Amino acid sequence: MAAGQRPPQFVVLSFDGAGVGHGWFRTMREAAARNRATLTFFLSGVYLLPQDKRRLYRPPGRPRGSSDIGFQRPSRVDDQARELTAAWNAGHEIGTHFNGHFCGGDGVASWSARDWRSEIEQFHRFVADWRRNSGNTSLPDLPFRVRDAVKGGRTPCLEGDRRAMFAAFKSYGWRYDASGTGDVAWPVKRAGLWQFPLPSIPIPGTGRSVLGMDYNFYTVHSGARTGPRRLWKRWERQTTQAYVQAVERSLKGDRAPVFIGNHFESWNGGIYMRALTNLMDRVCTRAEVRCVSFEQLTDWLDAQTPQTLERLRART
Repeated sequence: MAAGQRPPQFVVLSFDGAGVGHGWFRTMREAAARNRATLTFFLSGVYLLPQDKRRLYRPPGRPRGSSDIGFQRPSRVDDQARELTAAWNAGHEIGTHFNGHFCGGDGVASWSARDWRSEIEQFHRFVADWRRNSGNTSLPDLPFRVRDAVKGGRTPCLEGDRRAMFAAFKSYGWRYDASGTGDVAWPVKRAGLWQFPLPSIPIPGTGRSVLGMDYNFYTVHSGARTGPRRLWKRWERQTTQAYVQAVERSLKGDRAPVFIGNHFESWNGGIYMRALTNLMDRVCTRAEVRCVSFEQLTDWLDAQTPQTLERLRART
């Protein structure tokens, strides 16, 4: 970027788990295609492991074959592979959400660097060996080599000891971590990894702020349980407005990247997923906005001089 030039307004939309349930994978790919957006899908490895092969998974500190998000039905493994193939071929990023999604003090928060390496190695095997594990050899293999494709991830519940995590992540040549929380600000590196935290953003009309992720809006709106149907449209408009305003504030200010995370869930009738497609429709094709993957943002940041990055951070 030339001296004095303003950066693009980057918006990064990512999805934890990236399973095929509820049919949202295709919806998001289609919304991205019509809006020139590139997305990041943080895949959970157990979504390519059939239920009857669950004992292949040895989670750190947990019984063999256990997972807090279950495993995949055999018929769904093929669907999962097709969606991952379609996403990759469309230019989207595949990252990792690891495997069993163990939260709390006895979950990933307690893991050592060795535990994280074990989890990552198993993620690699589940993705690479999905055809063998599912018993389906009629479909082609995935169009990417998982060890080369994955450049970063997001930990379950954003938890984990950073020193242990980052030691493991760096050993695989990863370039970023998206597991933190913070503000809308220009990213910094920590332990050689770009830090891409989910930001706190204001909820319009409330005087409150919430982490920029669908589950957090779901919790604020209805206590993380299905709320009254009559309120769904209002909540959808509010969530859409919160996302759009977060982008517009940054666009008019220092243009720090805006990160928003979602899950392939239909909470409150799918309003949070529709809010995300509304956001893409409203901002991604604007002249100065770029809806990119985390890997693409990492490429752009790495291409800048230290002086440029210092100048951008000084505007925050």
